[in-house]
Amino acid sequence: MFSEQFFDLLLDFGDDWRVNQVSVNSLTEEVDVTIEFISKVAEDPDTLEGCPIYDHAPIRRWRHLDTMQYKTFINSRVPRVKGSDGKIKTISVPWSDKHERHTY
Repeated sequence: MFSEQFFDLLLDFGDDWRVNQVSVNSLTEEVDVTIEFISKVAEDPDTLEGCPIYDHAPIRRWRHLDTMQYKTFINSRVPRVKGSDGKIKTISVPWSDKHERHTY
């Protein structure tokens, strides 16, 4: 029904992020858009230096703007990096602040 390319174009989260799945539930009138980080390095949220991906946090779900009458959600396993200080940190995402449950 909805295409990944369509949502990738609409959301435009940058070259490091890609929409890899769009699921529609017509009974609950919900759209789930799954986003993945496709780069091998990401910015340390504290120092902004490029660091290799360490692993990914468990999947999170953010409430997004509705698509017509359908509630829309962004889902992603956000990457974590190991900074030069040796600490493991979750990177910042382009659609929300760190502890928010909804998108911008």
